[in-house]
Amino acid sequence: MRISVTADVHLRTRVEHPERYNALENIFEQTSTEGVENLLIAGDLFDKDFRSYSEFEELCRKYSKLGLHIIPGNHDPSISGMSIVGDNIHIYTDSTALEIDSTTFLFIPYEEKAKMGEKIAEMEKEIEGKEWILVAHGDYYGGAKELNPLEPGTYMPLSRKDLERFNPRTVLLGHIHRPLSQNNVHYAGSPCGLDINETGRRRFLVYDTADGSIVPRVVRTDVLYFYESFVIVPMDDEVTMLQQEIKERIESWNIDRSEYPKVRVRVEAVGYATDRRAVLAALEKGFERFKYFKDEGPKIERLLASSDYQLNAIAERTMKLIDELDWTFGGDEPAKEHVKIAALSVIYGD
Repeated sequence: MRISVTADVHLRTRVEHPERYNALENIFEQTSTEGVENLLIAGDLFDKDFRSYSEFEELCRKYSKLGLHIIPGNHDPSISGMSIVGDNIHIYTDSTALEIDSTTFLFIPYEEKAKMGEKIAEMEKEIEGKEWILVAHGDYYGGAKELNPLEPGTYMPLSRKDLERFNPRTVLLGHIHRPLSQNNVHYAGSPCGLDINETGRRRFLVYDTADGSIVPRVVRTDVLYFYESFVIVPMDDEVTMLQQEIKERIESWNIDRSEYPKVRVRVEAVGYATDRRAVLAALEKGFERFKYFKDEGPKIERLLASSDYQLNAIAERTMKLIDELDWTFGGDEPAKEHVKIAALSVIYGD
């Protein structure tokens, strides 16, 4: 049996955010069309302090044959079977072991200040000797650290030791909005970008209980966010290089021209330039086919001018050396862009 998985929808009203309802309905539609009978929602179905559920209930009635299995997240801890009504809606406010197609799913709702390992231990008798799947909402600390930038701090942590002790077959989590998979731990990510920091295509997951495989499915959304930041190094061909990089960035989005109207982009140039005006013009020309997030236009506030040719030569050589570094950027290490910006600050004394 296949089961769909999503999380972090953060619904409010359709008037406020129609794109979030449309993304969720697209998951409902794809799931039903493929003959999948169950959808798991791993927390934060609703946004913080939101209590109006009638529009969601109406959507669920439209797909009445689809079984919805929902756990509360840190944004919607008060949802329950008493507050949300629907024959196909199942909300697990307590830790619950449920058999679906002879597979045990352990649903653990978010609980403030709790640790996920402690909650699993309370249910150990329910999963002992079984091949089981964890569905929960919180932070996984077992690989490259990936925090939710919108919510600093620790939320119901799950550790690598927890996985070694309890040995779930698969872990399906909510809370981190970026799609992320590390070994057998999977964040579906938010099905519709909530702001400009949640970029690119969104997805939901389809889990197969027969072989444990997970297949991502693209969510067809009303909006696609992209945030492109360019580190400018002062040199004679700085604009030519920027033009080429803009072209490569847009190609890396991997979207069709028919989707261009959906794009909302934020563009920024940082670093140093011999001609700030020309850099701004190149950015405006390069992204002229797209709408800007909040109509901001390209930002060059952190792009400084430099006419010191000796320092410019040092900066150009330093950037090449950074590009040649055998270093894994990102994760627990700084991103390459941040390393370059820090190096430029040292060179120019800012």
